[in-house]
Amino acid sequence: MGWASAGAIFDPVAQALIDAGASDDLKTTVLAKLIGQLQEGDWDTEDESLDKFKDDPAIVAAFRQNGVVVLCDRETPEQSCDLETGHDGDCRDWQGEPLRPAVAS
Repeated sequence: MGWASAGAIFDPVAQALIDAGASDDLKTTVLAKLIGQLQEGDWDTEDESLDKFKDDPAIVAAFRQNGVVVLCDRETPEQSCDLETGHDGDCRDWQGEPLRPAVAS
């Protein structure tokens, strides 16, 4: 059984780092470690937290380090692309929002 409530832990920590003006390096380091620990507890809603912070490259990088990327909403999973491999500009995430190009790590 997955841990759906882990976003209630991750999201406030990520927002606190943003609000405190933490550097990108600090956000990535701290949140990558937190994500890894939450995944150990079988966090199964990590994509929802990633979606909340998808406009923060440092947080996207923390998720990427733990194997979590935003997939576009194509007809089949085989056609999907992600922030790792880039996309053709017409790709959308699961909520219909345009995906941005890959973020350098």
